[in-house]
Amino acid sequence: MRSELDSDGYEEIGDGSQKVRYSRPTAMELIQPREGQHRTLWCEIPEVVSSRVLSTLSTHQKKLQEAKFEIITSEASYINSLNVLEKHFMSSLEAYDESVLSKNDRRTLFSNLIPVKTCSEHFLAELEKCWQDNILLNGICDVVYKHASNNFSAYVKYCSNQICLDRTLRGLKEQNTKFSEVLLQLESNAVCQSLSLHSFLMLPMQRITRLPLLMDALLTRLDPKDDEYSTCQLALATLNKIVQNCNEDARRMERMEEILILSPQLYFPNEVKAIPIISSTRWLVKKGELTQLVWRGDEGKLTFGKKFSRIQVHIFLFTDLLVITKKKRRTTPDATGDECYAVVDYCPRNLVQMTSAEGMTNLPVKFTSDGGRNLMLLTMLQNHEKKTVEMVLSCSMESDRQRWLEAVNPPVSDNPDETVYEEWDCPQVTAVHPYVARQPDELSLEVADVVNVLRKITDGWYQGERIRDGERGWFPGNHTVEVLSAHVRARNLKQRYRLLALSGNFLEAQRKEKQAK
Repeated sequence: MRSELDSDGYEEIGDGSQKVRYSRPTAMELIQPREGQHRTLWCEIPEVVSSRVLSTLSTHQKKLQEAKFEIITSEASYINSLNVLEKHFMSSLEAYDESVLSKNDRRTLFSNLIPVKTCSEHFLAELEKCWQDNILLNGICDVVYKHASNNFSAYVKYCSNQICLDRTLRGLKEQNTKFSEVLLQLESNAVCQSLSLHSFLMLPMQRITRLPLLMDALLTRLDPKDDEYSTCQLALATLNKIVQNCNEDARRMERMEEILILSPQLYFPNEVKAIPIISSTRWLVKKGELTQLVWRGDEGKLTFGKKFSRIQVHIFLFTDLLVITKKKRRTTPDATGDECYAVVDYCPRNLVQMTSAEGMTNLPVKFTSDGGRNLMLLTMLQNHEKKTVEMVLSCSMESDRQRWLEAVNPPVSDNPDETVYEEWDCPQVTAVHPYVARQPDELSLEVADVVNVLRKITDGWYQGERIRDGERGWFPGNHTVEVLSAHVRARNLKQRYRLLALSGNFLEAQRKEKQAK
C-alpha cells in the first residue's frame, strides 16, 4: 500500500487509472508577504495541509521538509531582488547619458548580472518542477548537484569583479554629482525596500555563500541511510568548491589591483637594472619600513668598524621577489601619489635568507648599547648585480621581527618525517615510470610528466602539483627523478654561502685568538 510519504503530487481517482495533478502555488506566489509571518512555511501551505501528509511525519521529518522548502523559497526571493536590480536600477540608468554613467562604468557595474540571473532562473525552474511534481520535494538534492556542477561558474566571474565594482561605485558616488542625484532618487523608490544599489549588487555573492549553509542544514537532517544522503553530500562539496573558487578569484583580483597601484610607485634609478613588477603570478605578501645598519667598509659584506649610520628602508616582499627601496617624494612623472619608492636592490625570493641577529658575536658593542633592537640579518645570495649582499636590519618591536622572519622564510613542518616546500621554492621532478592512482588523493603519472613537489615524507611518498593541468595529489617518489630547477640552483647557492660563512667565522675566531695571545 502506498504511503503519503511517497506522494508524487498526484491524486489517484477510482481504480488509480486516472490521476489529477495537485494545483500548487508557484515559487513566486509562495514568497508573497502574508499577514503575521515573515516566511512561508512548508507545513502551513494549504495544499500540504489538505494532503494529510503532515500526520504521517515525525517532528524531525517535518524539519527536513522545511529545510528542503527553504532552498526553493530563498531562491525565489533572491531572483525577485535580482529583478529589482535589473529592471529598476540597470534599466533606469541606461536611459541617462554618459554624464551620469559612462559605458565603461555601466559595464563594470552590470555586465556580469545577466549571466548570474539567467543561471538562477534555470535553477529555480527545476526546483519549481521538483515542487510541483512531488509535495515532499524528493529529488531536490539532484537538482542542486546538477546546477552546482554545470552552471554556477557564472558566480565565480561575478565575484572576481567585486573589488573593481566596489571601487567604481564608490568613485561615482564621490565624484559624480549627477549620478549621486539619480541614484538617490532610485534608491528612495518603495520597490527597493530601503536598500541601496550596493546592497543589491552584493546579492549574488551573498547567495552563493548561503547555498552551502542551506545544503548543510539539509544534510544534518538526513539519515546516512537515506537515498538522498550521498547526493546531498556531493552537492554540498560542489557548492563549497564553488565558494572557494569565488573567494580565490576575488582575492586574486584584489591582489592584482594592489600590485597595479603599487607598480607605478616603484622606480628604478639608472644604476639599478629595471625589471617588470606586474606579473599574473605575483602579489604582495608583506611590506614595511625597517632600519638598516650600515658600517663603513665593503658594501657587500659586513665590516664592523667604529662608525655606523642608520638608513630607513622600505621592503616589499612579493611571492617571488624581495625589493628594497627608499621612500622619496614624487619627482618623476611615472610615480603616482605624493610618495614613491626608489629601488635600491632586489633579489629572487628563493635566494633570500633572513635570520635573527641576536647573539651575533661580531656586532659592535656601541651599536647594541645605542638602541639597536630586534635585529635581523638579511642575506641576498644574488642581488640585481649577481652579488651576495648582507644587511643588518632593526625592527621597532619584537613582534615585527617575528612576522618578518615568518614571512620571508619557508615554513618548517612540525613532523620530523616531513619536508614542506612553498610554491615559490620547490623541487621539480619528472616521471620516469607511469603510475596509476589507487586512492582519490593520489596523482596519476605518465612518463615525462613534470611535477612541482610541495611535500616529502621520509617513507618515499611525495605530494605535488602536475604542471600540465594543475592537478594535485600524492605519488611514490621512486617513480620520478629530480630535474634542474630554480630550487636546485638556490639550494646550491645556499650551501655555498653556508660553507663560506662557516669558514669566515672560523678564520675570525682564529684571528681573535691570536690577538688575545
